Amino acid sequence: MTCVALSGAALAAGHAVALGGEAAPPPPPAEIRPAKPATRDDLDFRPGLLQMVTDQQSGGRFLVFTYVVANKTGKTQRFLPCFDLLFGDGSTRSAGTGVQPEVVRRLQRACASAQSLDQFQIMGDLAAGEANARDGFVVWEIPAGADLKAVTLFVTGISAAFDRQVDASGKARISRRTWTRTYRFRGSSDPALTVAGDFDQLEDRWIMR
Repeated sequence: MTCVALSGAALAAGHAVALGGEAAPPPPPAEIRPAKPATRDDLDFRPGLLQMVTDQQSGGRFLVFTYVVANKTGKTQRFLPCFDLLFGDGSTRSAGTGVQPEVVRRLQRACASAQSLDQFQIMGDLAAGEANARDGFVVWEIPAGADLKAVTLFVTGISAAFDRQVDASGKARISRRTWTRTYRFRGSSDPALTVAGDFDQLEDRWIMR
């Protein structure tokens, strides 16, 4: 593995998840709407790096994303994030799906800071103040045949804004203010044949999803 661990300070300078089961299909374009405004209860989210690595012990390939989250609202907030990846072939996967706990620990040592919390450890109340900021990381197992040349990350749970709509059948649907970042695999190598690599960010935006 070739990851470089980053501290919370380094990331700051740069600016319901479930194991197992089938990943939800990507939302159709009609469901992606301009985001509602941020609320006073929104958290300060600071994205780090997205990296592809190979776990030497299992031989599996994974994507690892690091970040820092802080609460500057002046009151304790509940942090229950969800991280999804949309691959270039249209398939999606939620962080943690099919990833064994021992693999998560090895990838933490390789790619994240020592104080980083995984997607489950970080859930819960987040006290206000920069001193209570948390380092986090999430892991995806790379599905067979997934197109990694361009991927989009969706992060829900850092904004309190939501929208309720009723579909044609009368069923209510909740969409939440979601941060997205589009990436392109760095370099000219075919990511399907690569054991490690980095991604360049292309675009950040907020949507309702």
